[in-house]
Amino acid sequence: MSERAASILVVDDLPANVELMARRLERSGLGVLTASDGPQALEVLQKQAVDLVLLDIMMPGMTGLEVLKRIRETWSPAVLPVIMVTAKTDNEDIVEALGLGANDYVTKPVDYTVAFARIQAALRTREAARAEVPLPDSEPRTPAQAGPGCVLGGRYRLESMIGGGSFGTVFRAHHLELDRPVAVKVLSTSAGTDPEAMARFRREGASACRVQHPNAVQVTDLGVNEGGVAYLVMELLQGRSLDTLLEEHGRLSPRRSTEILEPVCRALVVAHAAGVIHRDIKPSNIFLHTTDSGETPKILDFGIAKIAGAAALGQHLTVDGSLLGTPAYMAPERFRRGPYGPKSDIYSVGTVLYEMLSGRLPFVPSSPDPLALVAMQVEDEPPPIRSRCPDISPALEALIQTTLEKDPAARPSAELLARRLARVATELYTPLDGDVG
Repeated sequence: MSERAASILVVDDLPANVELMARRLERSGLGVLTASDGPQALEVLQKQAVDLVLLDIMMPGMTGLEVLKRIRETWSPAVLPVIMVTAKTDNEDIVEALGLGANDYVTKPVDYTVAFARIQAALRTREAARAEVPLPDSEPRTPAQAGPGCVLGGRYRLESMIGGGSFGTVFRAHHLELDRPVAVKVLSTSAGTDPEAMARFRREGASACRVQHPNAVQVTDLGVNEGGVAYLVMELLQGRSLDTLLEEHGRLSPRRSTEILEPVCRALVVAHAAGVIHRDIKPSNIFLHTTDSGETPKILDFGIAKIAGAAALGQHLTVDGSLLGTPAYMAPERFRRGPYGPKSDIYSVGTVLYEMLSGRLPFVPSSPDPLALVAMQVEDEPPPIRSRCPDISPALEALIQTTLEKDPAARPSAELLARRLARVATELYTPLDGDVG
């Protein structure tokens, strides 16, 4: 870290826990701020500079997961690491937390030697990923802190923040030359400090721009600002993401689920034909764009995962909270050393479909260790969806089973999956001999 002591925000509703954690951290030379609940923690973050958050999950009123989600709307994992603290060791909270952008976790009772090592690792990763953005007021900010008034590339003026995620922060912006609104995603990386990383960013960004389909968000431009800030310019969408819909309803009907995912697969057909693999299909990356003519599902972040990985930018993306993609939705081959291809996206689509219909992910480990989830993805067969969704049709049940095959070759292509989903949606599906590939 820099010469000043790193500032740690400890968030816990139990005063004894806060006092003990603060005392141990201060003895280790770290600066400590405290908050007794979620709203207070968010208020501290708005007023003071914080380098890392230790966040309790089980808090009354506003849970740690809800606080984490609010944090990720403004700060990316690279800019503000969050380590979850939990007494639970056999539920879905840790898996969900990692999906929401937590960097790591520690369990209670806290082993302070291990906790301090994890904190130091997260702080080192944060320091390596920092990149300054020159602003009109000449005050340096990190990419996720670039705010309204910044002009990127001399033509995109950031106006207001729309949201954030694992790979960066999205802003509503104004195209100064064309005088129209756009969305700009400022990545949580810096490509300008490494010529090879910059070349890869431009190459992969160009690939994302090649995915031209009504059900894929349109990427119209990309650039690297002074200071090495990488950004993508996209069409501005209105509506809500699939994960928001699932939060509201828990689960969706087979008809609704297939009508959403069939056009998503159509977009994947075009992407895969262009040699572009998404790598991070999940509910938060499927957006339900609404216009006067109706709803259009769109895939977000095409190419972002590989762009972020290629640009590395000082980050070593590993299983312990920083894995590219979201582990709960990733295909088994993604966890092995070796090649993977378009069929990895199909596995992710199958996982999303399973969750939409049953209200749960196929794999939920009894241990909060992310390696336990990896082991289940690689080795275990998913529970039959009929056990969680008894009224599912045999056709849809069989279709989900094929998408979640461990062997990529046994999964359908995006084209075949789209056709089968269309049949199910219209209740006209009939199995065809040799209909695999």
